[in-house]
Amino acid sequence: MVIAIYNIKGGVGKTSTTINLAFNASKKDKVLVWDLDPQGASTFYLEKKVKDKNFISKVQKKGLNKFIKNTNITNIDLIPADLSLKDFDRYLNNDKNFKQLLKTISDEYKYIFIDSPPTLSVISQNIFKASDTIIIPTIPTILSVRTYNQIVKYFKNYTKNRKIFTFLSMIDKRKKMHLEISEKILKLPKKQILQTPIYNSTIIEKMGEELAPVEVFSPYSESAKLYQALWQEIEEKI
Repeated sequence: MVIAIYNIKGGVGKTSTTINLAFNASKKDKVLVWDLDPQGASTFYLEKKVKDKNFISKVQKKGLNKFIKNTNITNIDLIPADLSLKDFDRYLNNDKNFKQLLKTISDEYKYIFIDSPPTLSVISQNIFKASDTIIIPTIPTILSVRTYNQIVKYFKNYTKNRKIFTFLSMIDKRKKMHLEISEKILKLPKKQILQTPIYNSTIIEKMGEELAPVEVFSPYSESAKLYQALWQEIEEKI
């Protein structure tokens, strides 16, 4: 099953969501994280330095399997990002190329998590067409909610027979507006709105220092428990 974590806005917790959901899924199943964001944040969090440069030129000759790397976390493999991904659109002249790449590795993993680039592009379209489930982290602000609605509308033709969910990310408990908007959103129909929130936390920020999912270095924290609950909620719906 392919699960894409996506938003056209940066700074919404996309990468931390990818890593922590993959970690929780890996407790029972073998999973792959494919870092398709040229910034390579998921690659950084999983302590991988990119040795194979120019992914785009090499993948056509070598295939995707040659780029899969082991990580320090049991049951999690990684396809690391590099800056050549900014030109991935040129390779994806039709969605069959992307689907074919995924097909070559899909039997090896229960879940493939894609850390998507924050763009509206050919890559985004291919990710949506190839994914079974799309998760959109949304900060509880007017503009972020507006962006979520734009994404759903824009990709309407690509999400048939696919599940698309959003959840409230990076909620700041000190901000009255965050809490008020969160309350309103959580009262909406539950078909697409996940009920588990993720609060803004220094523990999550510390992932950049620890280079690990939250539960690895802070297993009893609120953030670790919320990511556990979020994955459980997603797993039940997919």
